[in-house]
Amino acid sequence: MAQLGFLEKWTLRFAVVGLLFLALSGLEGVLMRIDLVNEEALLGLQGALNVIRPLGQGASPAEYFYATLTAHPIVGIYGFAYMAIMGAFYFLVPFLLKKEIRFKKLVPVNFFLQIAGVLICWAAGFFLLFNGLYTLYWPLPVSFDRVPVAGTAMFGFGLLLIEINILIFVFNLFATVLRRSNPSPGYSLRRYLMEAFGLSRLVRFLLRKEKSEDDLRYEEMPVFIVAVGRGSIDTVINAFVLLTAGALLVIYAVPALAAGLYLNPQAIDPLIYKNWFWWGLDMVADGNVLMYTAGTWYLLVPLLVGRKLYGESVVRTVILADLLISLGVWSHHLLADQPQPAFLRLLSGQFITWGEFLTMGLTIFAVMMTIWLARPVKFTPPLKFIMGSIFSFAVGGVAGVFQANYGLNVVAHNTQLIVGPHAHTMLLGGLAMLIFAVIYALIPMLTKIEIPNSRWVDVHLWGWLLGAFGMTSAMGWAGNLGMLRRTLYPDGAYQPEMVVALISSLLMAIAFASFLINIIRSLGWRNVLSLFIPQGRQVSPSPPSVT
Repeated sequence: MAQLGFLEKWTLRFAVVGLLFLALSGLEGVLMRIDLVNEEALLGLQGALNVIRPLGQGASPAEYFYATLTAHPIVGIYGFAYMAIMGAFYFLVPFLLKKEIRFKKLVPVNFFLQIAGVLICWAAGFFLLFNGLYTLYWPLPVSFDRVPVAGTAMFGFGLLLIEINILIFVFNLFATVLRRSNPSPGYSLRRYLMEAFGLSRLVRFLLRKEKSEDDLRYEEMPVFIVAVGRGSIDTVINAFVLLTAGALLVIYAVPALAAGLYLNPQAIDPLIYKNWFWWGLDMVADGNVLMYTAGTWYLLVPLLVGRKLYGESVVRTVILADLLISLGVWSHHLLADQPQPAFLRLLSGQFITWGEFLTMGLTIFAVMMTIWLARPVKFTPPLKFIMGSIFSFAVGGVAGVFQANYGLNVVAHNTQLIVGPHAHTMLLGGLAMLIFAVIYALIPMLTKIEIPNSRWVDVHLWGWLLGAFGMTSAMGWAGNLGMLRRTLYPDGAYQPEMVVALISSLLMAIAFASFLINIIRSLGWRNVLSLFIPQGRQVSPSPPSVT
């Protein structure tokens, strides 16, 4: 493996740890799948959970189920997805701008703080049984007769670390883009944001101004950098809102834990809290994820097919439209909440949400036209997974628009229909497959070692895709029959659907194992381990096996 530079090595470290978090999140998912299948159907396999979960604490299986349900999305999103995004962007942003990262010392800080925050939140569930659910609906997390107070304090502290770390990461990205250094003169914050939101073209059109040399320089800014700036706005909003949620948990839990002083939870209005919380959380679900995803498509697809992005000037306007929409769609999470004002449910929850179908559709159209016009196209491993990502976002997006219906959502909202065909399809099919594509594309760029387009790639691709859609479809059908989300059924209800979901999750595990085997075979064990060994103690790299 070629000698790695500072950012190349840290990018690979982020990727490796992110994949470990994906494995942990997947294990949690399989455990919950087992919980939802009765013991007779598993031929006694459910007893194996006693080995994995420390039941010696006297906790019931139900307590572990809800604690796992709380930690699962934290590990999957902030552990896997954010670690992968941080690593990739720390390489791609300086690479495209041809400049150094502004604050190199913050890169390892981000690495270790993110790991610490995620593990603290996970441990709050696994060891202290924090079961406030990922929604953190007020006042559930501080109802200490139901939720362990020590777990609340620990989870809140971990969430604070995660969100502070994300703000540090975004600060370093912006500082890098705006940095003035040779050969790049840098960009001003005002003009960078104007380009990221597509406002510069609009101003010139309204004022009938000709393009200046400075305008041309900004228009040559890679559209990926524009999308990063736009997505980072969502990231900052999300981080700040969830920072306040973590702070509230700590504020209420620490006095109760240290001095038996229980603050009044009625001081916080639950409806205001839910609107504030979902407005911030939706910046990840409908702003940050989709925008970072679109930006990565805009970058990788032209590189992989050797053609300029189709409709690039229009894409920059789509980025602005997506910002305006993502700021106003949060109420689709509250469509079934009767105290929520009806005009917000109808305007924000339904009509503005439908706008996302338009912006995501235009994004997919631009990317697919780029591939179509580049024919004949060689389907390399990263391009295969990008196609899977596009397909998954299209399916999950259609499900989301279908569910964002004022009348239908009242019936469907609290069922598996929401978390299966929509949420998990977007995250497992759309986002995870894109991250796999980025890893397949970046490894040759960083290490000069090609990942062979072999049967291992195909097993990974089809196993993951079929497993994800098998599981989400089974969840969706169970929801159609009335199965609630965030609910354990100890009587073994909905068994056919839950057995299919469990088998599908195991198929995804096989696909993930094939991915790891292929990567390790290509790079070699010693090269992978050398990423975490101090420079003076590194062993000689072994020649990679590409057979």
